[in-house]
Amino acid sequence: MPDLHKPTPQKGVPEMGAGRLSFLLMLTSAAAFVYLMAIFVPAYMSNQRMQQATEQIVHRAATQNLSEADTRAQLHEKAREFGLPEDYSLDIKRVGKAMTAKVSYKRKLRIPFYKEWETTINVKDLGF
Repeated sequence: MPDLHKPTPQKGVPEMGAGRLSFLLMLTSAAAFVYLMAIFVPAYMSNQRMQQATEQIVHRAATQNLSEADTRAQLHEKAREFGLPEDYSLDIKRVGKAMTAKVSYKRKLRIPFYKEWETTINVKDLGF
């Protein structure tokens, strides 16, 4: 009596289990991609929001002729709101009606091979 549970090798048909390694590699790469997205997307979104807030604050300060101290206070508040590291640097200059702001910081990430993400935001508004 033949054993019905034992597969018989057939010509042109791959053996059972031959695709396991490629499936495991695909699953590992998908998990790594999801992990990296979970780390980088919040940091990137925070950087973009800080860029937009800096542009708005500098534009308002340049058009309304606000002082550098007022602009610095507003940027410090936004930096605290968006969770920037405590060791960020802020440089504000006013020349005539034009105002320039430079915000630079290093965001620390939880990835073994890439620990810091250095970001510099440069904004210039002519006040028109």
